[in-house]
Amino acid sequence: MSEGKTEQSARTRALLIDAAEKLIAVNGVAAVSSRQISKAAGQGNNYAVGHHFGSKDDLLRATLTAHNVPIERLRRRCLTEVGSEPGVRDWLRCLVGPEVEYLAELGAPSYFARFFAQVSSDPSATVLLYEETARSEVLMTILDRFYATLPTFSDDVLEVRNNLTRHIIVNALADIERAAEGGETRTVPWQHQRDLVVDALTGMWLAPVTAHTTSGVAETRD
Repeated sequence: MSEGKTEQSARTRALLIDAAEKLIAVNGVAAVSSRQISKAAGQGNNYAVGHHFGSKDDLLRATLTAHNVPIERLRRRCLTEVGSEPGVRDWLRCLVGPEVEYLAELGAPSYFARFFAQVSSDPSATVLLYEETARSEVLMTILDRFYATLPTFSDDVLEVRNNLTRHIIVNALADIERAAEGGETRTVPWQHQRDLVVDALTGMWLAPVTAHTTSGVAETRD
């Protein structure tokens, strides 16, 4: 009996995660209530989110984690295949590639990239992304090694390029997902889409810094 209840609870949690992901991807975090999620998941109990997760934030965490597990596998593989002397572009491929490949594995329609973009743009939910990022040892390793290949930028240059990188990746993935839903990218290999984003990011990170900020820039590390 207990096993049956456990399986039923797992199915209900999965339904709630799917419903939350789709509703938030389309409408945004603030516009979607726990009751709406419960109803969309086919639950007669309006408090199903609280019963199975504790809070809406806990449901968002569970949704992020559900996707991060397979993405971690792809990151780990990229880390092992990066080569003996990786440069800026190689590490950017390890940042972008696993995400794009995962979207390709999900197929269309999917909502995760747009869900992630909505969470990323909501000030009350952004902390959840930082928490999830901090839990990923593989991602932290990739980021540390990426930064080690860069010129030594001043803090303001580094902050701007970090922010631009985050916005570019998040919104590019959402655009890829949206286009796939409309049938626009089904014949485009995910590797090509990855390379388009990586090329743009590589150009940005290796772009020269204008004269009035060069005092904060050192030579590229050996």
